Amino acid sequence: MSSSGSTCPGQNDNVSAKPWLASWCLLGLLGVIWGTNFLFMKMALAVVPPLEVAWLRTIFGALPIAAFALVRGSLAMTDWRFGHHFVAMALLANVGPYVFFVVGTAHLPSGVAGVISGAIPFVTAAIVAIALPAERLTRIRAFGLGIGFAGVLLVAPLGHGAASASGDSPLIGVAAMLAGSVSYALALVYARRFMVSLGLGPVKLATYQMLFAVILLAPFAAPGHWNELAIHSDVLLALIFGLGLAGTGIAFVIYYKLIQNLGALKAASVYYIPPVVALVVGGAFAGETITLVQATGATLVVAGIFCANQDGRR
Repeated sequence: MSSSGSTCPGQNDNVSAKPWLASWCLLGLLGVIWGTNFLFMKMALAVVPPLEVAWLRTIFGALPIAAFALVRGSLAMTDWRFGHHFVAMALLANVGPYVFFVVGTAHLPSGVAGVISGAIPFVTAAIVAIALPAERLTRIRAFGLGIGFAGVLLVAPLGHGAASASGDSPLIGVAAMLAGSVSYALALVYARRFMVSLGLGPVKLATYQMLFAVILLAPFAAPGHWNELAIHSDVLLALIFGLGLAGTGIAFVIYYKLIQNLGALKAASVYYIPPVVALVVGGAFAGETITLVQATGATLVVAGIFCANQDGRR
């Protein structure tokens, strides 16, 4: 005999499985979007200087998301009391990574730049262990991080391969990519600790963050390449839709949603995906070769994502 309020076990399983599946799909989508960004950056750098690329992608990402937020009536004057948090996120999640990553991509092949960005989960894990004790690093997650790190090392054609394929200063490129990775890791932890608890929602948080980033980058952008962009329509489209709308605007709405649903440490596993995507896209569209060792590393990266998302406490 069962009470009227009881539910079947299968029903509970289905209800709990839907958010889990949705989060995995969002994580995969965000990883693909950010993985293609490196090719779009490489395209843009052929026409536009690095700081202008960073600024334009922020503008093209901020405007459509801000328009969407205004139409929904999501923005309010009372939100400005959190202005210091918006500025902090703009610096950590937009200004820092966008500047460092575009500089790094200018000195490295797009696939190599994407691979080095795979350092983000490992930096995040270290910061989370200190700043967010509630999301401590369990054994299974640590194992996943280790597998993923091994995969990144195999995928990355560093040393002689990177130097021969890159621009004038591959070491500058590597240093810039690592600096951008640290900035993204700090942003992830900051968002989890201070932003999600504000209860403002992903669209609103992404809008304010990107608008502040536009303002902060403006003094350094030195724009003036509109004629060149008009001639190279493919580069303009890459900036507007690839780096801007998808790679910045939509990406950060998904980003905040993942942090809310998964927590900082699990959400950081999204950064495992761009290295693999960047490697494949670079090989398919930029003529960069993919070796058997790199393919093996890509497989380990995917395995690391799976393990890093487990909740085992052993």
